[in-house]
Amino acid sequence: MNEPKEITFGRKELDPTQDTEYAKRIQEAKAKNPLNNLKGNTPLGHMERPKMPVLGRAPTVDDVPGLTPDGGVAPRPAGSPVLSAQTQSQLDAMAIAQKADAERKTKEEAEKAVEDKKEDLFDMLNFDNQNEAERVLNNRKRRDTIEGRCEKMSLDDLLMRDEVRQLVHIVPDKFLVIFRSLTPEESLFIKQLLAKEQSPSDAYALEKYSLCQLTCSVVAINGKEFPDHRKIDGTPDEELFKVKFKSLMKKSGYIIADLGLNYMWFDIRVRKLLASEDLGNG
Repeated sequence: MNEPKEITFGRKELDPTQDTEYAKRIQEAKAKNPLNNLKGNTPLGHMERPKMPVLGRAPTVDDVPGLTPDGGVAPRPAGSPVLSAQTQSQLDAMAIAQKADAERKTKEEAEKAVEDKKEDLFDMLNFDNQNEAERVLNNRKRRDTIEGRCEKMSLDDLLMRDEVRQLVHIVPDKFLVIFRSLTPEESLFIKQLLAKEQSPSDAYALEKYSLCQLTCSVVAINGKEFPDHRKIDGTPDEELFKVKFKSLMKKSGYIIADLGLNYMWFDIRVRKLLASEDLGNG
């Protein structure tokens, strides 16, 4: 049997001495290569190449601040603040935001409490006989809606013309009323007129007085003017008043009730014209 022969592909292995010599010559050639010396870390296009992280070694204190050489947490120097400036800034911003949110909620709750305590005029007078049917017309939401559609009044009219008027859109495009403010002369006229009658009850006298005030105040409904209850010089006249009163009383009781309610709200708005903190408010 023939002995196996060793077959060698390629060149023979270098002698260790020759291997060292070749490696030295390669390193010298790389050091002398001018191309490598010129290119540096800035490639074509002048975009700085990021430095590749050195893999295969554990991070040191220089790589990660706050770590010890063995990878543990390094103690802070004496006199260092409890929190870093960045952490303290974030905490301060959070505290300011929380305070602002709390103040906003407190303000909203206070406004809601005030709104809940708002009452209509009849509620403040504590009419025990106000039933559900009356509350359909006499409620805060409806009053605010109607007053939001009212024309603004001027204090100048009250001072220079002795009266102020306002067009009130009770039901838009369907129920429009012009009210006017009353004078002391008209108030005394009404009381004198009622004194001539024998009232069967206090309730009758109160309702009759309110209807007489309404008669003096209403100027027109839906553009149709009522006859004036005054003479040319503005003095109330009993006969003229009776004509206007009779004409108004022919209206539906529901209309008269709503007119009386809206006149009450109108009277309050007139009084508010004299409020020093909001002059000229309608």
